[in-house]
Amino acid sequence: MVNRSIQSGRRYVLAFIIGTVLFFGGFLIVNSLSYLEYQRISNLQDQLAYKIFEDKLGYSLFGQEICSDDAYRKISEDLGFQGRIIDDLERKFGKEDARVLERKKFYSLILLEHFEFVNLINQECGKNIHTILFFYSNDLKYLTHSEDLGRMLGTVYGRNDNLVIYSFDVDLDSEVIKDLKDKYFIQEPLEILIDGDIKLRGVKSIDEIEQHL
Repeated sequence: MVNRSIQSGRRYVLAFIIGTVLFFGGFLIVNSLSYLEYQRISNLQDQLAYKIFEDKLGYSLFGQEICSDDAYRKISEDLGFQGRIIDDLERKFGKEDARVLERKKFYSLILLEHFEFVNLINQECGKNIHTILFFYSNDLKYLTHSEDLGRMLGTVYGRNDNLVIYSFDVDLDSEVIKDLKDKYFIQEPLEILIDGDIKLRGVKSIDEIEQHL
């Protein structure tokens, strides 16, 4: 009886050790895979961001032809892919993940670079590319309305070829976002700015937006 009790105790201890090792081993594997996936996506974002900055400097600083349709198309395709990268990061790691928030700050800089580029095209080439700055929030108080307005803007974008929409998270701890809100007198989320001039708040329908395009 004594030997059997000792053997049973040893089995429990051994089972506990094996279970603990498997648990922490699985935890480390999951976290390692998560880290590698984040690094993969981050590296892809960095590469595309460099290309956007390089193309924009080529036109604005080094005198390359800015008025060709190809110039606008190239830099805009890269921007669209950047947006999909941010969406992917939010789905996989969560909207409040510190790494995702840092990436969104960087993405905000890219958006503003593109916004400046579009304004330059309109000014130098006589184009009329419309822009919408969308200020949203992932705060629970605003989340549902932000998502609803985002879907409306997605519909507007799909129906207007000559339009670029830039989405900014007003809750980001970023001096750039703060300066942007100050520049356009943005008081709260759910405001949109059309062509840098027309501000809309409390939008209820797509028609309210499209009548200004």
